[in-house]
Amino acid sequence: MKTALSAAALLAMALFAPGANAQYSVPDKATSDQWQQTFHLYGMAARINGDTQLGNLSVPISISISELLDALRMGGMAAYRVENGDWSFSADATYMDLGWRASTRGGRAGSRLGMEQFTFMVTAGKRIGDRTEILGSLAYFDLSTDLRVSVLQQSLTASRNASWVDPLIGIQHTVPLSDKWSLNLRGDVGGFGINSDFTWQAWAVARREVSERFSWFVGYRALGYDYQSGSGMNFQRYDLVQQGPGAGVSFSF
Repeated sequence: MKTALSAAALLAMALFAPGANAQYSVPDKATSDQWQQTFHLYGMAARINGDTQLGNLSVPISISISELLDALRMGGMAAYRVENGDWSFSADATYMDLGWRASTRGGRAGSRLGMEQFTFMVTAGKRIGDRTEILGSLAYFDLSTDLRVSVLQQSLTASRNASWVDPLIGIQHTVPLSDKWSLNLRGDVGGFGINSDFTWQAWAVARREVSERFSWFVGYRALGYDYQSGSGMNFQRYDLVQQGPGAGVSFSF
């Protein structure tokens, strides 16, 4: 039962949590009076570890990339960015519909989970060097979760709805590797006890420019957060770290 509860509680909050946004390189082409727009389609997979608590029950979390992907029923991720030589503004949205089922040997205990998650992040960036930006973001996320845990002939059901906004500050730096390749590094911290106690993320992304209007990228992201709300049987806390590879394409105009 511990394995089933761990998987269910994990998926209820951790998948592609706030701050899971596409990463972008600081442009060479844009000037202070020339704005460039870019649309990004992307995706990522992750493994997640940590702890979660629902009511009086606290369980450890551990799930692999393959287990996470098996639970995904539908999802979409996209971002839009506009920038010039001094400023950048971006918006990023993700949606996921998850279904998870797990059981112990012999089927004596098991759990089922249904969860919908929507996240939306807006970011403003100010260039402070040739290839460096400081960032300020607001991340909104909304989760609806239905959980059923069964042991022998007894079962427990629970539903949770949570939504909050976290501020984040960060820095982004781009390293040119060649005429076509660049390496983008980004780090953010947030929460500050306003809603979540603490949220952080780190990205490393390699970008390949195919043409002036099209590029693709691969990378690796790590994200951690500590969020809690409610009291008594309605108390919920998630102290989790997720990390994994991602890839996407970009269209500029």
